[in-house]
Amino acid sequence: MILIIILLVVAAALQIGIFLYSRNLKKKWKSDDVLAKYNIRSRSELFATLNRQDIPEDDLIKLNDIYSSQEE
Repeated sequence: MILIIILLVVAAALQIGIFLYSRNLKKKWKSDDVLAKYNIRSRSELFATLNRQDIPEDDLIKLNDIYSSQEE
């Protein structure tokens, strides 16, 4: 009986750990997604965003890479 309780506690702890890890990964992916960050849905919005002055340089590099890859 005690063995079953220990296994249930370990399984619950493992599930909580996996949940927290996946939530952390999702936050990281979302922060890296510049298209969602600046609400870009079309190529023209992407071009307009590239010409904005208030966008940080690292985001501009990512957006420029996306714009260049869509040209091909």
